[in-house]
Amino acid sequence: MRPGVRIACDVGTVRIGLARSDATGMLAVPLDAVPAGSASVEGVLAAVAEWDVLEAYVGLPLHLSGAEGASALGAREWAALLAERSGVPVRLIDERLSTVQA
Repeated sequence: MRPGVRIACDVGTVRIGLARSDATGMLAVPLDAVPAGSASVEGVLAAVAEWDVLEAYVGLPLHLSGAEGASALGAREWAALLAERSGVPVRLIDERLSTVQA
């Protein structure tokens, strides 16, 4: 894995939760959440610039069956906007069972 800071975004209807890795990509620490809505991408762009982010991950909330619902569609749209505005690669990460793992 290339060294560099990564940022992770948990897209919700009320807020976008943020975490970042260290430069090795091995350790993650939580950052603040930004309010969801039209200005949410700007809040994340500030973190991308502050931490000189190499790439971003966005959680994709799939159903256990693997099907996508409204939340997954919203996360995809938000991730596409982040990719367009930030200029960094954005990857979608399957969130199924992530709460159980945590």
